[in-house]
Amino acid sequence: MSTPDLVVVLDLAVRRGRATTRVRACHALQEHRVDTLLVAGDDMTRASVDVSTWRTELGRVCRVTVPSDAPPPPADGPDLPWDVVVGSGAALAGHRPELKAELLARVDAPLRRQVDRLHTATVGRLRVVGMAPSRRRFGRLSWLLFADGWRALTPYAGSGADGPRPMLRLERRKPEDLARDVARWVA
Repeated sequence: MSTPDLVVVLDLAVRRGRATTRVRACHALQEHRVDTLLVAGDDMTRASVDVSTWRTELGRVCRVTVPSDAPPPPADGPDLPWDVVVGSGAALAGHRPELKAELLARVDAPLRRQVDRLHTATVGRLRVVGMAPSRRRFGRLSWLLFADGWRALTPYAGSGADGPRPMLRLERRKPEDLARDVARWVA
């Protein structure tokens, strides 16, 4: 058995009330064939598809129904400071409201509302890692699911008063966009 050209591992979680539905998938591209393994709860499905239909298989993993009780999503718009988003998320997860408040105090009121909504309105997430073993390269992406659909978390280096500042952009995505993002790893 030879080494695949690209291995893509997908991890999806969607919260419905107090329960979380998880789906994990692994896709291995080798020449013109993609072998897939999908695990959802206790069910496991294996398949082999032609590379021409891979786009559909990738999109199927993240095509989910948004819970009807999903809170309002963050607005389109301002890019967010990476350190404030990551730090306040860690503070929230660690039950450290004083730390979260300190971090949010570093940004203006509209950005505080956006960061807070980012953390509280998320109903699902998709993490994808792609590895090209022969080239020793990898890529990763993260999407968040809100009441109005998916958004990619795209980091970039912004400019600040003291030089470059890590920033985060929320970009709308549809399930069929996943194939385009993965195609960059193949190229």
